Amino acid sequence: MAPSVPAEGPNAAAAHMVPYGNYDSFPKIPFPEWNGSKSVMYRSADGKRVAGTFRETESAKMTYPCDEFTYVKAGWVKAEVEGGDTFTLYEGDCVYFTKGTTVTFSSSEDYCNVSCFFAHEGDGPVSLV
Repeated sequence: MAPSVPAEGPNAAAAHMVPYGNYDSFPKIPFPEWNGSKSVMYRSADGKRVAGTFRETESAKMTYPCDEFTYVKAGWVKAEVEGGDTFTLYEGDCVYFTKGTTVTFSSSEDYCNVSCFFAHEGDGPVSLV
Protein backbone atom coordinates (compact mmCIF):
# COMPACT_ATOMS: atom_id res chain seq x y z
CA MET A 1 0.00 0.00 0.00
CA ALA A 2 1.37 3.37 -0.99
CA PRO A 3 1.37 5.89 1.88
CA SER A 4 -1.09 8.72 2.16
CA VAL A 5 0.76 11.88 3.15
CA PRO A 6 -1.18 14.94 4.37
CA ALA A 7 -1.17 18.17 2.44
CA GLU A 8 1.08 20.97 3.65
CA GLY A 9 0.66 24.72 3.61
CA PRO A 10 -2.36 26.98 4.12
CA ASN A 11 -4.86 24.50 2.61
CA ALA A 12 -3.69 21.54 4.67
CA ALA A 13 -6.59 21.61 7.13
CA ALA A 14 -9.14 21.87 4.35
CA ALA A 15 -7.74 18.79 2.62
CA HIS A 16 -8.71 16.46 5.53
CA MET A 17 -5.98 14.06 4.51
CA VAL A 18 -5.31 11.25 6.95
CA PRO A 19 -1.77 9.84 6.76
CA TYR A 20 -1.80 6.05 6.58
CA GLY A 21 0.23 3.18 5.18
CA ASN A 22 2.85 0.64 6.09
CA TYR A 23 5.37 2.08 8.57
CA ASP A 24 8.16 1.55 6.03
CA SER A 25 6.33 3.06 3.03
CA PHE A 26 6.70 6.77 3.80
CA PRO A 27 9.44 8.81 2.05
CA LYS A 28 12.75 8.61 3.94
CA ILE A 29 15.24 11.39 4.43
CA PRO A 30 18.68 11.22 6.06
CA PHE A 31 18.79 11.55 9.86
CA PRO A 32 22.54 12.13 10.38
CA GLU A 33 22.18 13.01 14.08
CA TRP A 34 21.34 9.34 14.70
CA ASN A 35 23.23 7.80 11.76
CA GLY A 36 20.02 6.73 10.06
CA SER A 37 16.88 7.90 8.28
CA LYS A 38 13.50 9.32 9.23
CA SER A 39 10.05 9.45 7.70
CA VAL A 40 7.84 12.11 9.20
CA MET A 41 4.27 11.04 8.46
CA TYR A 42 2.57 13.82 10.41
CA ARG A 43 3.49 17.23 11.84
CA SER A 44 0.73 19.37 13.36
CA ALA A 45 0.25 22.90 12.04
CA ASP A 46 1.81 24.33 15.22
CA GLY A 47 4.62 21.74 15.13
CA LYS A 48 3.86 20.51 18.65
CA ARG A 49 2.91 16.97 17.60
CA VAL A 50 5.04 14.86 15.28
CA ALA A 51 4.73 11.20 14.26
CA GLY A 52 7.05 9.16 12.11
CA THR A 53 9.31 6.18 11.65
CA PHE A 54 13.01 6.19 12.37
CA ARG A 55 15.97 3.95 11.59
CA GLU A 56 18.77 4.75 14.02
CA THR A 57 22.14 3.15 14.75
CA GLU A 58 23.95 5.86 16.70
CA SER A 59 24.89 5.51 20.36
CA ALA A 60 24.27 8.82 22.10
CA LYS A 61 23.18 10.57 25.27
CA MET A 62 20.36 13.10 25.18
CA THR A 63 18.00 15.01 27.43
CA TYR A 64 14.47 15.03 26.06
CA PRO A 65 13.19 18.49 25.01
CA CYS A 66 9.66 17.03 24.67
CA ASP A 67 7.75 13.81 25.44
CA GLU A 68 8.21 10.78 23.17
CA PHE A 69 6.25 7.55 22.77
CA THR A 70 8.18 4.85 20.88
CA TYR A 71 7.16 1.43 19.55
CA VAL A 72 10.02 -0.83 18.41
CA LYS A 73 9.39 -2.30 14.93
CA ALA A 74 12.72 -4.08 14.42
CA GLY A 75 15.98 -4.77 16.23
CA TRP A 76 16.63 -3.56 19.75
CA VAL A 77 17.52 -0.42 21.67
CA LYS A 78 19.17 -0.22 25.09
CA ALA A 79 18.21 2.75 27.27
CA GLU A 80 20.14 3.82 30.36
CA VAL A 81 17.98 6.37 32.16
CA GLU A 82 20.02 8.78 34.29
CA GLY A 83 18.94 8.23 37.89
CA GLY A 84 16.64 5.36 36.81
CA ASP A 85 16.43 2.01 35.12
CA THR A 86 18.53 0.46 32.36
CA PHE A 87 16.51 -1.70 29.98
CA THR A 88 16.52 -3.14 26.48
CA LEU A 89 13.48 -2.95 24.22
CA TYR A 90 12.88 -5.45 21.43
CA GLU A 91 10.43 -5.71 18.53
CA GLY A 92 6.91 -5.17 19.86
CA ASP A 93 8.03 -3.29 23.01
CA CYS A 94 7.16 0.33 23.71
CA VAL A 95 8.27 3.14 26.03
CA TYR A 96 7.24 6.67 26.99
CA PHE A 97 9.96 9.22 27.85
CA THR A 98 8.99 12.54 29.41
CA LYS A 99 10.54 15.95 28.81
CA GLY A 100 13.70 16.43 30.88
CA THR A 101 14.59 12.71 31.06
CA THR A 102 18.26 12.06 30.22
CA VAL A 103 18.94 8.76 28.46
CA THR A 104 22.01 7.08 26.97
CA PHE A 105 21.04 4.94 23.97
CA SER A 106 22.69 2.15 21.99
CA SER A 107 20.96 0.05 19.35
CA SER A 108 21.28 -2.81 16.88
CA GLU A 109 22.16 -2.11 13.24
CA ASP A 110 18.57 -2.96 12.20
CA TYR A 111 16.81 -0.86 14.86
CA CYS A 112 13.61 0.79 13.61
CA ASN A 113 10.85 2.51 15.57
CA VAL A 114 7.55 4.29 15.16
CA SER A 115 7.45 7.34 17.44
CA CYS A 116 5.22 10.24 18.41
CA PHE A 117 6.59 13.44 19.93
CA PHE A 118 4.61 15.91 22.03
CA ALA A 119 5.65 19.43 23.06
CA HIS A 120 4.36 20.76 26.38
CA GLU A 121 2.07 23.76 26.68
CA GLY A 122 4.19 26.89 26.54
CA ASP A 123 6.96 25.16 24.57
CA GLY A 124 7.77 25.81 20.95
CA PRO A 125 7.48 23.25 18.16
CA VAL A 126 9.10 19.82 18.44
CA SER A 127 12.66 20.31 17.20
CA LEU A 128 14.03 16.81 17.86
CA VAL A 129 12.92 15.57 14.42
